Amino acid sequence: MRVVVTGASGGIGGALVRLAKSRGDFVIGISRRRSEADVHYQCDVLDLKCLEGAARDAGPVDGLAILHGHGDPSIWNKSVEDLNERDFTEVFRIDVVGAFNVVKAFLGNLKPGSSIVFAASTPALVGDIYGMPYAAAKGALLALAKSLAKALRGVRVNAVALGPIATRWTSWIAEEELRRFEERTLMGRLGLPEEAAEAIYWLLSPASSYVTGQALIVDGGESL
Repeated sequence: MRVVVTGASGGIGGALVRLAKSRGDFVIGISRRRSEADVHYQCDVLDLKCLEGAARDAGPVDGLAILHGHGDPSIWNKSVEDLNERDFTEVFRIDVVGAFNVVKAFLGNLKPGSSIVFAASTPALVGDIYGMPYAAAKGALLALAKSLAKALRGVRVNAVALGPIATRWTSWIAEEELRRFEERTLMGRLGLPEEAAEAIYWLLSPASSYVTGQALIVDGGESL
């Protein structure tokens, strides 16, 4: 496969880049920091012209893994009283508008049977007291995935609703809170970026050829 990965330098994005390359795929990475992709474009997802330039260079692709996200820890522990309009709009612009920009830029590169996968989260399904703007934006991504699945008939569009995966956010909260996250899962631990990458890869691949408009929950049973 030829796949595009946004957030390619992040924890889950980097794991997917390595996984896809290990299976013989050609990976086109997009992120502001360099990645291990075969070809990398240092685009901000809000810069549509940069994304369109990358799409012109990339040629036909089999899948888009849209894994970037708002990475500012300042909103993570804010209370309802402390949250403000900017906290929500900034996350929404990066996570939702940025995701749509990627789809729009690469739409002409996709063919029938191609796959788009968004990275959402279980807080989008059940809510959380942490990072409420993040949960709200990921809920919008789930709606966007279902809407695009209907609008782009023939191109599969799905999302992964990820639970507590051990990436940068684990450094934003106290150790005691981190243990509570582990205890909330039926597996009794955080998930690994590699485990999230496997689920995303399945949705990208022909192995999931009859799956579209769905949210695959990968959370160690946290949301049960």
